[in-house]
Amino acid sequence: MPYILRYLLSLLWVCTLFSSQAQKTNHIKGQTVGEDKQAIPYVSILLYRVKDGTLASTAASDSTGNFRFTNLKAGTYFIKVKSLTHQDTFSPHFRLEEHFDEYDLGKILLLQNNAYLAEVVVERKKQFIEQQQDKLVFNIENSTLADGNNGLELLSKIPGVAVDESGSLSIKGKSGATVMINGKITYLSADQLANLLRSTSSMDINKIEVMSNPNAKQDAAGSAGIINIVLKKGLKQGFNGSVSANAGAGRGAHLGGSLNLNYRTEKINVFGIYNQYFQNLEYYNSLTRYFYTDRGSDPDSYSQQENTIQPKLRSNNFRVGMDYSINSKQTIGFLINGGFGKYPKYEPTTNSLRNFNTDNLISASTTVTEGKERWRDMLYNFNYNLKLNDKGHELKLDLDFVDHYSKMDQQLNTAYHNVGPSTSLANSSRIGDIPSDNQVYVAKLDYTLPLPKEYKLEAGWKSSDVRTENDLHYDTLQNDQYVPDLGTSNHFIYKETIHAGYVNLSKSWHKFSTQLGIRGEYTRTRSHQITLNEQFERSYFKLFPAAFLTYTANDNHKVQTSYSYRVQRPSFWDLNPFRVYTDPFSYAEGNSNLNPAYEHSFELAYTYASKYVLTLNYAQRSNVVNGILGRDPLNPYITFERPENIGSFKNYGISFIAPTQLTSWWSATHFANYYRNEYELPQEDELIIRKGNTLSLNSQNSFKLPEGWSIELGGNYVSGLTVGISHIKSYGQVYSGIQKNLLNKKATLKLVVNDIFRTNNRRYETISPTIRLIGRSNPDSRTAILSFSYRFGGSQNATAQRATGSEDIKSRL
Repeated sequence: MPYILRYLLSLLWVCTLFSSQAQKTNHIKGQTVGEDKQAIPYVSILLYRVKDGTLASTAASDSTGNFRFTNLKAGTYFIKVKSLTHQDTFSPHFRLEEHFDEYDLGKILLLQNNAYLAEVVVERKKQFIEQQQDKLVFNIENSTLADGNNGLELLSKIPGVAVDESGSLSIKGKSGATVMINGKITYLSADQLANLLRSTSSMDINKIEVMSNPNAKQDAAGSAGIINIVLKKGLKQGFNGSVSANAGAGRGAHLGGSLNLNYRTEKINVFGIYNQYFQNLEYYNSLTRYFYTDRGSDPDSYSQQENTIQPKLRSNNFRVGMDYSINSKQTIGFLINGGFGKYPKYEPTTNSLRNFNTDNLISASTTVTEGKERWRDMLYNFNYNLKLNDKGHELKLDLDFVDHYSKMDQQLNTAYHNVGPSTSLANSSRIGDIPSDNQVYVAKLDYTLPLPKEYKLEAGWKSSDVRTENDLHYDTLQNDQYVPDLGTSNHFIYKETIHAGYVNLSKSWHKFSTQLGIRGEYTRTRSHQITLNEQFERSYFKLFPAAFLTYTANDNHKVQTSYSYRVQRPSFWDLNPFRVYTDPFSYAEGNSNLNPAYEHSFELAYTYASKYVLTLNYAQRSNVVNGILGRDPLNPYITFERPENIGSFKNYGISFIAPTQLTSWWSATHFANYYRNEYELPQEDELIIRKGNTLSLNSQNSFKLPEGWSIELGGNYVSGLTVGISHIKSYGQVYSGIQKNLLNKKATLKLVVNDIFRTNNRRYETISPTIRLIGRSNPDSRTAILSFSYRFGGSQNATAQRATGSEDIKSRL
């Protein structure tokens, strides 16, 4: 790809040009360290003028204790360092001369304040929810509820996020959210992503970032926004780590454990993480289908289906990597992130078909479905970071290769009984071989240039190349022999190439700050239906603008408005027209004719006292992609689900976040969201309007008890949800946890109980011209988990993450 190389070289040349012409300004730097010579992160640094004692500027030390003041005038100054855990410290007076570029204060020694140490540990704990300019951050790591959950269960507890049975996610009522892990798209189908999240322990998650209006630096994919799951990575000096184990039960046994090792010096950081997850689950589902010839009259017939799903999740995940500082300006890193597991399912199902008017039995059957699913997921990353100066002028490069393989061996055996004398149905059997093989190559370059007068320029490029292949085979039993079912087997290859570039310009002045950005993406797709010898190719270019404007009146009042234009590309799985049978009477299939959906999204937020946030949002989407229901043309009692561009969508909403400190021992964070979804669905000669209002509530409460004990109590409630042609009725759950710090706070013992009252069930209704479907799902959500974790090596704990360039694609495989 020589043109990409030319682009990179040109960008480097422009970077150098900007750097050489940037004005020189005075700045001060230094580092805060403790009595053990280790860095003290996240302390306040105040810069005062000696002449009149006024405050000139403020800063905070970063994760390595370093801090900086920039754009200073000549004069005599001193600094004051404030920290809850250490005594206030003052520097000697020093003078900055005209045109003097840099003044290095060196290492500033902070003495520990033992009188407040016990209090500080609690006070420095991050709030569960933090509002940042372009995202909501949910700090999972220190929450009692983080233990005893997998990633999918954890997301269902995040305010404003909804998870359906297939693993698809929505944000504030908008479907089509993109999932990233450490800043990388996952490039997986909804089912594959659900398995990945089920196999990710909440103990391995640091925080979850929800971006309903991402800036232009982020991929345009994900019309509802982006959910970024940030995993833990140690920053302690020397050799350190943690080990944990958990055990419990729902309807079956739950076991898990993890090992986290880290070795860090000034030049090198080596880390490795391994976790294993074991779950025996059991779900109950009930489904009634009404079949219509004329939608304006009563149904002709209906079927009642009951089934039990008994999956057994076995997963292993690991991350190993190294960061090496070549010098003070250059760092390289390597990362291997992998996982493998299996998800076998045993699923007995009963189905009865009856005449609606007479209630006479037409047919009855019992089906046993066995699925043996297994997967392997590998990511290889190389990254390079060049700091062109100490003012934030830097260049970052990421190269990724993702290799994902999954396979489902499926068998459906159906026995018919209690059939009338005029009807004879033979027993049937179907076996399926359903593989998915995906490779992804990603190159990403990000450039940041601070400019004079509080301007900052960000620019970058990203290229991705995806290949996914599915060679599905079905065999059916005929005359006691399995023969190929050529009508449902299919071999499909899909390729997608995206080249994207972005530019962000931000500026702060007086009480205002703004960020304007635009992202351009060229997309080329090629699909090959080998079975039918059909090929399709499509290419298009789109611009995606984003804008943010913030006005800070004072410390108590801040207003922010934002806009973004985004795209929801069909998942690779949805574009594949092959069938996957869930039982003998229903199947799902893809649609190679799907078009992308585009969305305009607006938000207006008001923040009071830096913690209470009121947000208004509006979104309008065209070419909405949603599943529709239909009847098989060869057998009208078999239903199918297929994604289609069903029409347009509008979303109006208001949300409120209120963190509270009710007493010295009781803190809480509350979230309320009220929104309205409206769909316009053209069908034949009429326009169908589907609309509904939703109230979503979430509360997290933390109680600090004596002698190292603490309790957390939380819950969420959703009044109902309209999504396309479906309506989901109200659901919610209450969960609680208790923990005790042991061994001088190096160990923690926790007990967590999820869905205490077993109310997290799903009741739903789906309506199409010829089918009405009413269902109920009872998941294995009430669990009790006991966990123990032990941390060793070092006394200060911090976490960091390294984002790579490919997270945005994996959620679509």
